[in-house]
Amino acid sequence: MYVDVHTHLTHPKFAPDLHQVIQRAVDAGLKAIVVNGLEPESNRQILELAKQFPEIKPALGIYPSQGIAHLCDNDKLNLKVFDVKAEIAFIKEQAKNGRIIAVGECGLDGYWHGVETFAEQERVFLALMEIAYDHDLPIIIHSRKLEKRCIELLDVHGQKRVDFHCYCGKTKFAVAAAQKHDNWKFSIPANIKRSESFQSMTKKLPITSLLTETDAPYLSPVPGTRNEPANVVDTVKEMAQIRGISEAEMAQTIWKNYSDLFGTFTSK
Repeated sequence: MYVDVHTHLTHPKFAPDLHQVIQRAVDAGLKAIVVNGLEPESNRQILELAKQFPEIKPALGIYPSQGIAHLCDNDKLNLKVFDVKAEIAFIKEQAKNGRIIAVGECGLDGYWHGVETFAEQERVFLALMEIAYDHDLPIIIHSRKLEKRCIELLDVHGQKRVDFHCYCGKTKFAVAAAQKHDNWKFSIPANIKRSESFQSMTKKLPITSLLTETDAPYLSPVPGTRNEPANVVDTVKEMAQIRGISEAEMAQTIWKNYSDLFGTFTSK
């Protein structure tokens, strides 16, 4: 059984053949596809997808850039300003009613945004952390260029169930975090074959902290092509080779890690 814990199937690139993409994933052996929300539109689309396909597991969030759209050059980043407070309340309501498997994508971004935005980014992040904590849900983290700060905030606020999506910080910080927290995981993208960083993380992290993701349509194993959930199968093969175990054992371990972090979920 395979799992993709971070994908964006609501992206326009999937509009022409979304059903076929999901079917390819199911045919490849995926039993769970966690689709992550970014803002109001994608959050609601994900809830509808989860009603149609049992393999789709909804995670609702606010992407760091989206949460501070009112502070940004929206023409450059193609952001839409929305009522962040209202969206946080909406996500809280879905968590309360058991309609989501996780909170995310959310976190901090120091790549696109400067220090003048960090306080507002953290305000939104902390509000979403509170929802995850209060409802005992995993939280899926975007931490680009602010990995250490994300770890600090999650640690201070006692988050017990965490997945770091596409973690690109220092491996030693990831290893230390995983060793300290039993249910902090790190999901490895499908571009592992061309990323020494993700290969190193796969080798050095405790095997109990490893998960698979695609971030589809991004981070394809083949540059310039659209990524999709079925590609996690090849990711597992690569991870198994790095760890020196069979593909079946690696897949089984990742599924157990997923189950430990996310538990069971049935769309309501």
